Amino acid sequence: MAAAREEAENVMFGALDNLSANTKIKPKDIGVLVVNCSLFNPTPSLSALIVNKYKLRGNIRSFNLGGMGCSAGVIAIDLDKDMLQVHRNTYAVVVSTENITQNWYFGNKKSMLIPNCLFRVGGSAVLLSNKGSVKRRAKYKLVHVVRTHKGADDKAFRCVYQEQDDDGKTGVSLSKDLMAIAGGALKTNITTLGPLVLPISEQLLFFATLVVKKLLNAKL
Repeated sequence: MAAAREEAENVMFGALDNLSANTKIKPKDIGVLVVNCSLFNPTPSLSALIVNKYKLRGNIRSFNLGGMGCSAGVIAIDLDKDMLQVHRNTYAVVVSTENITQNWYFGNKKSMLIPNCLFRVGGSAVLLSNKGSVKRRAKYKLVHVVRTHKGADDKAFRCVYQEQDDDGKTGVSLSKDLMAIAGGALKTNITTLGPLVLPISEQLLFFATLVVKKLLNAKL
């Protein structure tokens, strides 16, 4: 537990210090904080750890997301976006990290050994704002956020699954169906996002191509 806390502190505090240095934003100016980490969710929470470290203000909207996998970063951004639509003239911060200190797998099950090769130490901190005064300083403008939840599908639900092997050793199992499931979710997202970003001419071209393909397949 102590090692996992130390890793979390080093990663999150380092990312936040860099963010503060680059943006010149003071901790007391932050109105919304969203932290996401799937595998390490101590009490007090990681978001509370940040609030305590930087002495953030008492009326901050603070959220801690856990167990949501690689999609949690997008979910955190979406949550921040929703909060900024409600609270005007606000700074919002997203801190994304993963912590596998307590979930390093020491067994021999192949599907549970893969995460050992994929994950190391890392994290990021992103600043969002709806303040008109900082519009010119912003690197990007958040226009659309698209999310698709595949949790109702049993294969999708179990494609990334924390469990114990036959020897009682804990780890995260990655299913062989993971890439296909991720591809299906990506296809759904692109289909949803397309009409929002493509001009009418491109949408008509896509529709015409789709109709032609269906007609050709029907003839074959």
